[in-house]
Amino acid sequence: MKTSCQKIVKLVMFLSALLLSSMSFAEKQDTANEVVSNVIASPSLNSSLWQMALGLSLVLGLIFLLTWLMKKVTGIQGTRGHIKIISAINIGAKERAVLVEVCGEQLLLGVASGSVSLLHKLEKPIIDPATDFATNLQKATSKLKVKTAQQSKSSAD
Repeated sequence: MKTSCQKIVKLVMFLSALLLSSMSFAEKQDTANEVVSNVIASPSLNSSLWQMALGLSLVLGLIFLLTWLMKKVTGIQGTRGHIKIISAINIGAKERAVLVEVCGEQLLLGVASGSVSLLHKLEKPIIDPATDFATNLQKATSKLKVKTAQQSKSSAD
């Protein structure tokens, strides 16, 4: 990586030197050569190029990582009308088990490429804590209100 970056830097410097040296005035050619030699020897340019290359590689790496994660994630959509996907887990390369709630009934489905089959109909529904957050929050706020009311009564007495 280091040698390729150095080659790129040298190529850019060569092209800029070629552009600057193509000026017709002799004194401008000397000035351009001095500028190019000073720029090549400048440590700030070298560190700036390394920072730019590192930033670019981090962004590209992040893009590839997110793309890979999107391919691996099962793609749970959540609620769509009366059908709700509660959970899904990969079983094989193209097979997964999906827990679905339809009209209050929970079904365990086996999903493979080209087929969906019912594995089990749950008699007792599994409560999903992630979707039950609103009720848990309401319960917690009501308990907090009761505690503060009791504390204010005890401090008033």
